[in-house]
Amino acid sequence: MRGRVAILGAGGFVGARLLERAVLEGDHDVIPVARALRSVGRNAHLGVSYRLGDASRPESLARAIEGCDVVVDLTKGDAATILRTTQSVQAAASAVGARLVIHLSSAVVYGTVDVPDLPDDAPPLADHRSLYARQKSLAESFLRERMTDRRLAIVVLRPSLIWGPGSPYVFGTASDLLRGSAYLVGGGAGICNLMHVDNLVQSIRAVIARPNVASGFYHVSDDGITTWRDFYLAIASGIGVDASTIHTIPDGEYRAGIRDRLQDFQSSGAYRWLKDRVPLETREAIKRRLRRGPADGLTLVGGRAARPAVTRELWELQRTRYGLPTEHFRSTFGHQNPVTFESGMAGSLAWLRFIGAVRGDASATALASASG
Repeated sequence: MRGRVAILGAGGFVGARLLERAVLEGDHDVIPVARALRSVGRNAHLGVSYRLGDASRPESLARAIEGCDVVVDLTKGDAATILRTTQSVQAAASAVGARLVIHLSSAVVYGTVDVPDLPDDAPPLADHRSLYARQKSLAESFLRERMTDRRLAIVVLRPSLIWGPGSPYVFGTASDLLRGSAYLVGGGAGICNLMHVDNLVQSIRAVIARPNVASGFYHVSDDGITTWRDFYLAIASGIGVDASTIHTIPDGEYRAGIRDRLQDFQSSGAYRWLKDRVPLETREAIKRRLRRGPADGLTLVGGRAARPAVTRELWELQRTRYGLPTEHFRSTFGHQNPVTFESGMAGSLAWLRFIGAVRGDASATALASASG
């Protein structure tokens, strides 16, 4: 890495791995920034000193990243605060004289990828139904307007599904497979735009290492084409689940369910008003119940639930027709994907077996307890 690097969101899935890789490879000139001390436990074994700062408040963040040349924004947080946090990060980075901000966006800003050769600087959808996607789009638009300022380079990376050991996509797929509620839309022929966490980390490090990097947007994804059927069957085989228990959903018109209506409500102003008035314990109890999903409590026949746990988000993802083109990133920063689908899946399956996510009553119980 070049210069001192601040990692915002260092307690999250990607941020923790970026910090770990940097430290283990002897690069100790990294500054993990956390909003609260409870976020530092994930990487406490590395012995790295954290700085405390609120990424949504420019003054607080500027104090935390003082002296840093690069700011890597991997913050997650509440979907409703994405734009405000992005604005804060840009302002703080400018205030301390940083040379580069790396912003992690998402391919979700496009909805489903319905055209081949989508340009890296294609504008995002402005009217996506998802609050998260809309906020990501607004954040991109805000950064696009500031890319003309040559004093601070802004690089926006757009991965799709970030996977690997510890990934919610790996865990969630295994959970659905064990419960018998997993499904494939149209037989799983859609493109699963995967980005292994180590490939993403390597890509981030390549951007940091490049001198005089120019502002711009870049798609990033794993090599090759992986279908959703490839992804599901590989996990099913690795955890001992019969692939015949996977439901098949017709690739037709989507029918909204209770979870979708709840998500729509969560995107409304009424929900945010109510959220501040409902006790935390009540909110957590509701979340635990929703995570258990509609397949819980159903009778399994031959390891298969009576109905699949369909959500609009996953249904739309599985209908993606094309992979994201990554030639722009590779021509600029080189090939940065050391992890293949096969090696990434081997590591993911080893992690699933480690946490007990394999076929068997005891393992299924352990997985249900972990997800609840």
